[in-house]
Amino acid sequence: MASRMTRFLPWLVIGVLLAITVAIYAPGLSGGFIYDDASFVVGNPGIQVSTGSFREWVAAALSFPGGVHQGRWLGMISFAANHYFSGLDPFWFKLTNLAIHLVNGLLVFLILRALFALRRACAAGTAELGFNESLAAAAIAGLWLVLPINLTAVLYVSQRLEALSNTFVFLGLWWYLSARLRYWRGESRASGLWISLLVCSSLGVLVKESGAMLPLYAACAEFAIAGGRKQDGSRSRPVYALYGCLLLAPLLIGLAWLATWVFGESTYARSFNTWERLLSETRVLIDYIVWSLAPNLDALTLYHDDIQSSSGLLDPPTTIAAIAALAALAVSAIWQRKRRPLFTLGIAWFFCGHLLTATIIPLLLAFEHRNYFPSLGLLLAVASLIVLEGGLQRARIRVALTTAVFAFYAFTTWMRAEEWSNPLRLAISEASKRPTSAAAQYERGSAMISTGVLNGRSLVDDGLLVLDDNRHLPGASILFEQVLITSAARMGTPTNPDWWTSLIQKLRTRPPAISDAKSLGNLNACFIDHICKDGLPMLADAYTAALSFPSPHPALLSVHAEFAWYLQDDKALAEREIRLAVERAPLDVNARRNLAILLIATGKLDEAQMELDALRKTNYFGIFDYLIGPVEKALADKRHQPSP
Repeated sequence: MASRMTRFLPWLVIGVLLAITVAIYAPGLSGGFIYDDASFVVGNPGIQVSTGSFREWVAAALSFPGGVHQGRWLGMISFAANHYFSGLDPFWFKLTNLAIHLVNGLLVFLILRALFALRRACAAGTAELGFNESLAAAAIAGLWLVLPINLTAVLYVSQRLEALSNTFVFLGLWWYLSARLRYWRGESRASGLWISLLVCSSLGVLVKESGAMLPLYAACAEFAIAGGRKQDGSRSRPVYALYGCLLLAPLLIGLAWLATWVFGESTYARSFNTWERLLSETRVLIDYIVWSLAPNLDALTLYHDDIQSSSGLLDPPTTIAAIAALAALAVSAIWQRKRRPLFTLGIAWFFCGHLLTATIIPLLLAFEHRNYFPSLGLLLAVASLIVLEGGLQRARIRVALTTAVFAFYAFTTWMRAEEWSNPLRLAISEASKRPTSAAAQYERGSAMISTGVLNGRSLVDDGLLVLDDNRHLPGASILFEQVLITSAARMGTPTNPDWWTSLIQKLRTRPPAISDAKSLGNLNACFIDHICKDGLPMLADAYTAALSFPSPHPALLSVHAEFAWYLQDDKALAEREIRLAVERAPLDVNARRNLAILLIATGKLDEAQMELDALRKTNYFGIFDYLIGPVEKALADKRHQPSP
């Protein structure tokens, strides 16, 4: 009976911890969509499946918003499934995210149990470790479930991609560790190792690129725990062959690809270059460690665009201190490999978990959801030092400390969930925490405008004032000025000339991003719809400034073509711009469709037919019928019109 209870207790504990996690996150489920949710879900017609036809599901899989599709098919299909069953109600999207998080927590529990079993087998055959393996696994999994830094991977709808890709990472890691233990004992061949990594990596990558990290995480466990050995201490050739194929070969291919663009002139559309990003990320990694292990509610936010980039080792001085701290951490992990392999593994997982997002790829400097897997490594490393591989020996003290830390993490996450329970409340909270964050201040103003009237009082004017007061913040896009200009036009109030001056100056000082092209497109629409009356010469100056940089983005060329066609009546310029956009982005369906429409309007019907033929080649399973059909009809009508 005692033995049966011992086996059952860890499952009871993890079940209780999962239930507590649901209660903690429950307030945040009533919140709304935010930030990238607008492009991934709300404003993405591709995921809005209604009939459930095969064509709609294929269109949903291919609906990732961006100039270059990144292959996140399974993730986009999951959004479409939400829409199919519950429409655009954010509650069900968030509840699905929470369910994924709970599954991941259960997988973390299974991973740690398998890891501890492998650790015991590799260390001393059948010798017991100095702790209850299953209870320790449940405790660490529980801490990870309520870790405050992981909240954005749950309540921020579009970051389902991060959580769901890691579902396959966790599944593959559990599968691998279990297969590795059987292989160590001579109970199975190495084929299970290959299958676990190949299958789960492939599925994870279909959600997000994070899935590609699975072989590296498994290699970390191999390095820290098994050392690439067999039970008799000899090297395992199948294991070395596995990582030669799954790590070394992709590494060489990746380096060859990076050599074609990294450190080049057009590498970044950011305010920092490659070297500055590498320096800056050392400080960000230190922040991640603090935010994960010692979370402060004021420091944990969705937006971190106000982080100062490092321009040198001493600018700011914390850069060299961060480099020294990270180097010391890495050296200590290697030094402790024999004595504390779990500590070594935890630190390795943390560093490797940030290889994609904290190195040379030109992303924004910091987002909390990037710690969804690395935070597990930090928890494992700290647990190793305090409980698992040294430190506290008394069971009561271990339980008391773990309970206290869990309560602190759970309370902090619950408070964050309360902040996320209402879009306006979240926007105001984020803005108060990050007063110099352009993104946070824009969301605050936008949320106030969207709310309109609250308790009998209009918040629109206050929202516009927020945008006006913060449009000069570092990194603020022209979206601030665009909203001010178009809102004033809709309300019939005068336009501040300084808004146009500020907008044009921003476009002159940095290469325009896709978001700038969207803002210019919104200004086009305002004039085309005769809402905006004054300022057309200023919009022309804005395009001149934006196009002054070399190699303008196809999205910018497209909106400039629209401006030239509708607002300048310059058909030749419009045709040149849209042709150039198609030339630079031949897979951009909308640009090619617009070119076909323009050619029909100018009577170049044979060329329009060629563009339609090119569109049909990308119309797999009829996913673009809704775009191509009207153009085909327009072309047919034009052909049957009598000649003038």
